[in-house]
Amino acid sequence: MKISEFSEQFGLSPETVRFYVNKGLLVPLSVNGRYSFSGQDVSDMEQILKLKGWRFSLADIHRIISLKRLSNLDSAEELRDYINILKKQRKLLIREKGELEAVISSLRYEIATASGKHTGAPPRVSGVPLLFLPYLACPHCQGKLSVQNCHIEQEQIISGILACSCGYTASIQNGIILGEQGEVSIYDGPDLERNCYRMMSPSLITLMQKDYLWMLSRLSQCETSGKLILEDFINDYCFCHANFEFLDPNALYILSDKFPEIVSMYKGLIDRMNLPHQILYIAAGSHLLPLKERCVDIYIDLACNEYAIFKPGYSTDPLARHFHGETRAIGSFWYMDPRCSTRRELQKQYPENWEHNFDLPYFKKYLSQRWREVKELEDIGFITDPGAEDSFSYHANGDKLFLLSYFTAGLSRDK
Repeated sequence: MKISEFSEQFGLSPETVRFYVNKGLLVPLSVNGRYSFSGQDVSDMEQILKLKGWRFSLADIHRIISLKRLSNLDSAEELRDYINILKKQRKLLIREKGELEAVISSLRYEIATASGKHTGAPPRVSGVPLLFLPYLACPHCQGKLSVQNCHIEQEQIISGILACSCGYTASIQNGIILGEQGEVSIYDGPDLERNCYRMMSPSLITLMQKDYLWMLSRLSQCETSGKLILEDFINDYCFCHANFEFLDPNALYILSDKFPEIVSMYKGLIDRMNLPHQILYIAAGSHLLPLKERCVDIYIDLACNEYAIFKPGYSTDPLARHFHGETRAIGSFWYMDPRCSTRRELQKQYPENWEHNFDLPYFKKYLSQRWREVKELEDIGFITDPGAEDSFSYHANGDKLFLLSYFTAGLSRDK
């Protein structure tokens, strides 16, 4: 029987049959350089497939076939060897069965937990916590804001109006302060599908996780109890949302973005977490946040590059008036080779991109001028594949994108 006929009989490719021949599992006659398969080869192949179905390794299959070739298991000793091999395999499979059942049970529990994640206990009712009122002020004149026509539940304002004597007003809807958005670039928009996360490559996710762990470590070095922690520009990344389980429940958190729908989305996600943390949600432009000057103690900054894509400067600039001499900033900054293709593509897609965006020497100089002390700078690593277009649409394949984490303290008023 030719190899083509033999392989077809067992539904195998000729290459697979040759593999078994080379391993010594099949020993066909060779006539003029061509294999000729006999009835014994058919019997051996049937035995091989049966033993593979019992999940034997090729080494054990070769051993069993060799035993049968030598003696056809005629002696009691060789028959005992064969039975011992079978018993050993059965014992191994029983152990694997137990392990698989444990994995299946764990998967079943995880599926049930994930399926009920958004259908379990009702989310907590959250609004503007009353304890944040002393920190609110008119973004134009810094005047005191009065609260009008408010609906309060559990010491939180669910709806109402914030008004200043200068004429400024902001509404509170569904527990979110809706202020003035300011001018928005035609190239900017809310990422409600969270594509920036969903389209990330595994390497980008790993790098971001390293950055988050670095930031959490530096945050743990700060006194946070009773302190005001601000994270702005949450459209692309939201550090607090991803890490609330590790964050001090005794701190006061402000999450803000210019897009109301983004703030509402994250508020909904966080409300379902039923956290004990006190959180103020603001939808307003960064330079139009209704907050008192010099009230923020810690700034979480993941938006240096995002801000500079649409406006000259870094994300710290429009928020600086809310920082004071002891404010600390913990954040990260992406940078690249100024001559790389990615930079040219970035400028093509986003013509408003600031010339110093992704510019590491300039950013380091900026930090030393903006802050009294640059406590730490650490290169976290780089990626060459950020993922699908929604992560870094302007990235040119193979170009390195580096991530720098930074920790600074004490706003400098000299800039």
